[in-house]
Amino acid sequence: MGRKKKDYGFKPFEKDLTSADNHHIRITRSMLSSKAWKMLTVHSRVLYMEMKNKYTGSNENDISFTYKEALEIMNDRTFTKCIDQLIELGFIKLLEQNWTLRKPNIYGFSDQWKYYGSDKFNVRPRIKRATAKL
Repeated sequence: MGRKKKDYGFKPFEKDLTSADNHHIRITRSMLSSKAWKMLTVHSRVLYMEMKNKYTGSNENDISFTYKEALEIMNDRTFTKCIDQLIELGFIKLLEQNWTLRKPNIYGFSDQWKYYGSDKFNVRPRIKRATAKL
């Protein structure tokens, strides 16, 4: 006769029946313990998770995030700083810069964060608009 296990109501590998696509955001322990992740601000981490939330499994290099969407979670200056930080630390890459066309920029996920601080680290920073000085 086997001993009956107590049911705590939590099954770590059970599919969530309330979710239509069983979507989850994958952030690995190696990412969380990396030098690059530790340098991110809280706002940058939130923005990264919001961008990961837009990932459907096939659009790794087709992620857009508009200022209108960003204003729901942060102000526009913070959003710009966070995008720059995510690019400079190797978490995302800018694939299409469309601000001259008044269309959203297209981003892709990058794994350069793994190489932050080493000679393998290679990122291309975002081209910024020239600001007029008064």
